Amino acid sequence: MKKSFWLMFLPVLGLLAGTAGAAEYQKVFSSPKDWDATLYDWKIEAGPSGVGLLKTELVTDEMGITTGGMNEDVIGDTWIKKEFMLDKVQAASALLLIHFNRYVPEDFKKQGGFLWVDVNGHAIKLEIDIPRMLTGGWVRYDVPVTYLVSGLNSVVIRNEFKSPFFASLEASKVPNRSAKSIDGGKTWDYNHLGKGGFIDGEYLVRLRLGRYADSAEVLSDYLELASFVSGDPVKPAVRLKKIALELDKLTPAGTSIGIELRGGTTPAYAPDTWTPWKPAGAVTDRDYKDWRFVQWRATLRTADRRVTPLLKKLIVRADLDVTGKPADTIKVAAYDNQPIVRGYYNFTFQDAAEPRLTELRNRFRLEEVVAHCASEFEKYRVLAFWMRGIWRDGWGKHSFALHTPWDALISLELAPQYKASGMCVIYSNTFIQCALAVGLQARGNVLDHHFVSEVWSNEYKKWVTFDIAASVDSIRSSFHMKDDTPLNALETHTLAREGKKDQVWIVPAGPYPKVNGADQKKENLLGPNEWEPRFGMPFRNNYLTSWLPGELEHGFIQYHYDGYLWWKDSAIPKYEEYTYQSSHPRDFYWTLNQAQVYLSATDKQGELAVQLDTVTPNFAGFKVRFDGGEWKDSGANFAWTLHAGTNTLEAKPVNAFQKDGITSLVKIEY
Repeated sequence: MKKSFWLMFLPVLGLLAGTAGAAEYQKVFSSPKDWDATLYDWKIEAGPSGVGLLKTELVTDEMGITTGGMNEDVIGDTWIKKEFMLDKVQAASALLLIHFNRYVPEDFKKQGGFLWVDVNGHAIKLEIDIPRMLTGGWVRYDVPVTYLVSGLNSVVIRNEFKSPFFASLEASKVPNRSAKSIDGGKTWDYNHLGKGGFIDGEYLVRLRLGRYADSAEVLSDYLELASFVSGDPVKPAVRLKKIALELDKLTPAGTSIGIELRGGTTPAYAPDTWTPWKPAGAVTDRDYKDWRFVQWRATLRTADRRVTPLLKKLIVRADLDVTGKPADTIKVAAYDNQPIVRGYYNFTFQDAAEPRLTELRNRFRLEEVVAHCASEFEKYRVLAFWMRGIWRDGWGKHSFALHTPWDALISLELAPQYKASGMCVIYSNTFIQCALAVGLQARGNVLDHHFVSEVWSNEYKKWVTFDIAASVDSIRSSFHMKDDTPLNALETHTLAREGKKDQVWIVPAGPYPKVNGADQKKENLLGPNEWEPRFGMPFRNNYLTSWLPGELEHGFIQYHYDGYLWWKDSAIPKYEEYTYQSSHPRDFYWTLNQAQVYLSATDKQGELAVQLDTVTPNFAGFKVRFDGGEWKDSGANFAWTLHAGTNTLEAKPVNAFQKDGITSLVKIEY
């Protein structure tokens, strides 16, 4: 194994000529805390030794976009085949995952039957190991790695039970690696799958290999260059004269680590204020002459799936010319700034301009529902209570038999007619969309076999779990608290795993002391068990714009969609059937509706340069006020002229609904 210490100086014209006063400053990434402040994808493992590729990979040709009617009855001479294309095997283990499009019937336990799984001509007689199905849905089989080959691999499944094995299907034209036989494997049809042959697509059969992914990336957050010089709230003005990256890395044969840089004048990337990514060695002073913020990206690659490169340490070295220092007469008396936390994954928010969102708000007079509320958090409580009360039949199902989509307009229209199926996922998504319609923010969260919502609270500056289906009672909704603080799903999950459920209180969401004559009182979280095994979130909340991609019948059949981000408690995930998994809290608990303030000196005495940054869905603009005066619209960049005595700056974002975000405050004595 080759160990290298790579020192890379980027080319600079006239290296330090004319840079009197320039000095070198640095930012080091080497400890677990440093790596925790970076962003990385699901194929990365970060730890005390550094950052490397994760030794597990899910091979799949589909996303699991299916319904209860898109399946194959595998029984008798009806067999199915799934093919996997592997560039090379190089795996320490192999696990076959087959989605079973029903809850496992009890008679499977009694029949004593089995499946035959043929892997490249190697027949394996397999009983369904129900405990190993964990929460259900996916049958798991270990496959000897020696059965796999480089190139095309064939997996044939036939059923020796008396009952059909319902194999799930997704409709797609490519890669066309699923086939069906109705004559016991003599002939195969790749284009007419499912009952009646109406589906051209792929069976939900996946393969998890114990090998390193071929590539993955880790990025720094946005780095303010002036913070290299000073950690004070008011930074000096700096000019970048040279930038270099120094790496301590391990790159065994067949592996590499590529480094790129980009930078700009604003606190976060924007195409009109930042340069594009470039290999670090190709960046010149023409690129970075105006940079105030910088970001690096490392791409780890391996051609040998048995080994990984390791990034042990990365140092950003910057030669900075300090062109202006804050005056000694500037003293920060108060600093309540709101730092933005970002995750690696993109989340798509519902567009405020969506006509169906406007229709939802107006048709059901949602602004009137929350008009009397004294706080934002009370609006969530009242919406939860009002919305859940629409379903007078609780979890009832009726002859209309509609598997209600994630669409509040449909749910609220049909529920009073007893035509909308009542269950946790429908309740939660209807509540989420009602909250979005009045300018609040909420998202879904899957808890094993339960579904809740998480709301963004400006008051608590965090995500808070709202369980809209805490019981079959048609009114009952709740949120969780520990002491006086509302909890998010990860906090409840962690307490449950630590055996501290008794520290979690279920607090009724309804704002009224009695419901149906019964007291509304909080109680300990002694269940449900859903809080312990797993939780995950969709990557979007814009379902009023498009139902797809997604899990159209989520909860009506066993989970199958591969488009959620799942929390994992260990590096190698317990629930092997899903691609996107993370143990990085910032991937789930990024922040919203803040105004992060950046302050720096200028060449004018008594003046500070101000830059504002925010992540606010449907952002409309900033408002600022000085010394407690009138709030006024503001751009993201402006000069703050100080006067003798106490100077106060407050800033907040405003969304398209004219809802205020969280206020940041800076108080300076001058």
